[in-house]
Amino acid sequence: MQLADYYRMAFKALKDRKLRSTLTVLGIVIGSALIVALVASTSGLSESVSKQIEKVGVTTLRVFSTSQRIPISDDDLAAVQKIDGVKEVVPYYSKRLSITYGSNTLAVSLIALDQAKLESLYKGLQITDGVIVDNYDPTGVVVGSAISDPPEETFLPVNINEMLTLQGETGSNAPSYTFIVKGVLAPYGTVGFDNIDETVFASMSAQTILQIQYYSGAYVIAESPDVVEQVVNSITEYFGGNARVFTATAMLETVQSISSQMTVFLGGVAVVTLVVAAVGITNTMFVSVMERTREIGILKSLGYRPREIMFLFLSEAALTGVIGSIFGTILGVIISFFLGGGIPSFSFGPPPGSRTSGSDLYGSYTPVFSPELIMFSLMFPIFIAVIAGLYPAWRASRMNAVTALKYE
Repeated sequence: MQLADYYRMAFKALKDRKLRSTLTVLGIVIGSALIVALVASTSGLSESVSKQIEKVGVTTLRVFSTSQRIPISDDDLAAVQKIDGVKEVVPYYSKRLSITYGSNTLAVSLIALDQAKLESLYKGLQITDGVIVDNYDPTGVVVGSAISDPPEETFLPVNINEMLTLQGETGSNAPSYTFIVKGVLAPYGTVGFDNIDETVFASMSAQTILQIQYYSGAYVIAESPDVVEQVVNSITEYFGGNARVFTATAMLETVQSISSQMTVFLGGVAVVTLVVAAVGITNTMFVSVMERTREIGILKSLGYRPREIMFLFLSEAALTGVIGSIFGTILGVIISFFLGGGIPSFSFGPPPGSRTSGSDLYGSYTPVFSPELIMFSLMFPIFIAVIAGLYPAWRASRMNAVTALKYE
């Protein structure tokens, strides 16, 4: 008997019991889809954060004040600059503002800093039009790509040398700030705590317009990755509990910790789903053996050996796993893309300009499908199905031909 004959007979057996076979296959589909969606989404998230770290650099730290009563001062910046291993300190002011077009509002971040340091802070950041603003220009700004060319038609594009009005907090007495666009940044995406595409960069002298009294924070650039931990400890020791220090490495570790916990939890769900599906396969196979007892007797009387009978029923179980794994993998890929675009934020720390903890890191990620993941999602359900069908197939192979033929 040829291999194709076994699977042809197995397919016919599944087809004759459509509803039962569909429900059995569905359990395999769900388990396989969960595995693909989980691993691909977790890998995509980790890769996305790794790319962000490459943009900001592992040697760049960010310092926030945690107390409004004890802000970061020039003396603090000078002291941090003197710490061993510190290459450069870049203070900044920040506000959360908005651009209003009629009834539509686009929330943006305004960060005032020495724009000559932008390239050091954000690797690969480029200006597509215009120039950066020097520190003696309080009204000039450089805007992100999403501000100069908004994705929605309800917002008007902002061009070079045009006026840009930013609104403060909502309310009838909300202050407004007017700037002149001097440069436009290329699309860059999210990095650290900022979505650069929705950020307005002003000069340090914009402090007078913004009426900000204290620094919102400071970037600290270490001399090398080897001294980052030493610098973090020194800064933490200097400020005590009055400031928090965030690093790109700490952000990656946070995401990896969250991802690991999600993997363990959802991985357990996926395993339980496959176990339930395996129980379903075993039950289906036992019922199939009982229903086909006379058929088994006929096959044995025709000269089929026990191992051939066993392989026939194993082929049915394996085919169930093949169908479930294929459709499950396809469904898992689809779910992965929904997850990648449907989780818009993760909290890592205080937003620019905030003295409280809690912030959102905006941006979706693309799931990563490795060849190993695809092979596992295709082969593991088949293995589970074969194991589940092993005992029923063995029982079928051990039936007595005479007894089976007498079965009603």
